[in-house]
Amino acid sequence: MNRKQLGQSLNLKIEMVAPGRPNRSGKKINPQYITIHNTSNTSKGADADAHSNLIRNKGYYMWKGEKRYVSWHYTVDDNKVIKHIPIWERAIHAGKGNGQSIAIEVCMNQGINQQAANDRAARLVACLLHDLKLNKSRIVPHKHWTGKNCPILLLPNFASFCSQCESHLDAIDLSSSGSSTDEPQDGDMLLVTAEEMEIIKALDEELLGGAMAEDGPEDEDPDDEHTLIAQSLSELLSEEENSGK
Repeated sequence: MNRKQLGQSLNLKIEMVAPGRPNRSGKKINPQYITIHNTSNTSKGADADAHSNLIRNKGYYMWKGEKRYVSWHYTVDDNKVIKHIPIWERAIHAGKGNGQSIAIEVCMNQGINQQAANDRAARLVACLLHDLKLNKSRIVPHKHWTGKNCPILLLPNFASFCSQCESHLDAIDLSSSGSSTDEPQDGDMLLVTAEEMEIIKALDEELLGGAMAEDGPEDEDPDDEHTLIAQSLSELLSEEENSGK
């Protein structure tokens, strides 16, 4: 399988957080890591579409009476990958990891085929590693940055997940038609765009591989952040149901 075919296998949707929203900073980063999260939401219907709705139309949870804004780059379930933010832009997901990494949320809702979701996430990671010329050591759990028990499902066997990503990466056939060692392919529907790669290359030249954005918020984040995000999603879905949407 070449890079184009691997990207096409993800069933990618583009649903971007609107520029200027509080959970989209617009600040540039040069991503050197890929941070893996689980949503920690086991509710029925808490799939990639629902989380896309949350991040685009609400983008926060409540903690101690204040809005805490959150964002990430991709959401994955057993059927699709949804992209929300350009990979050169800082998301709000992992404290000090915000300024250095691409964030992927892997769903774990009731009724999901978890093995299929995990494999789709591994294929996404392989595409990103290929395009950014990173290796398996740059795949890290949320826990790496904050000490939180996340990704809650993948963490106990995280080394195995990383090996799964590496297997997909190693299986990319660079000699077959449609593959490229330098640029992402248009056939994977804007998973990583040529424009994004140009911005990252410019940051490479300017900063010699360093991250441009400042690290994440220094103020305390709740240990049960994903539980609060799940609650925020439930509230949003309930509001939409009650309003007849």
